[in-house]
Amino acid sequence: MKDPLSIPCRCGSGKKLKDCCLFGRHKTPNASIFEDTDAPDYTGVSVFYGFHAQFKNMNPFEIDFEKACCQIVQANKYLADLHNQMIQFQMLQPGDWFVMGKENGQMKYSFRFDSDVEAMEVAKEKFKAVRFLQMPEFI
Repeated sequence: MKDPLSIPCRCGSGKKLKDCCLFGRHKTPNASIFEDTDAPDYTGVSVFYGFHAQFKNMNPFEIDFEKACCQIVQANKYLADLHNQMIQFQMLQPGDWFVMGKENGQMKYSFRFDSDVEAMEVAKEKFKAVRFLQMPEFI
């Protein structure tokens, strides 16, 4: 497997990433190795997955997160702009919570909650979620 830090740095110096901008050894003005206008920015996004009753007592490490009935998401600027563009209405602001899930095969959204608790109450009603989890992190 190729060392991911051995790829050429995006600043254009010709040096490897680990020998250039990554650790601040070299910095080309206005160049950022993490800046990519086409790449989605999920920095600061919080996501809770909602599950039906069959998952209520299951160990979180054994749950297939693909089987979630809905997601409760706190939007950052990227997600707020993306969703506002999709619905063609300036509704969602960074920091707002929203709920999304499938209902009868169609994706459904509920927007603009001030807290995760408010959004989870809607997810309980709309999608019959009884348990909410964040995806486990493996370190």
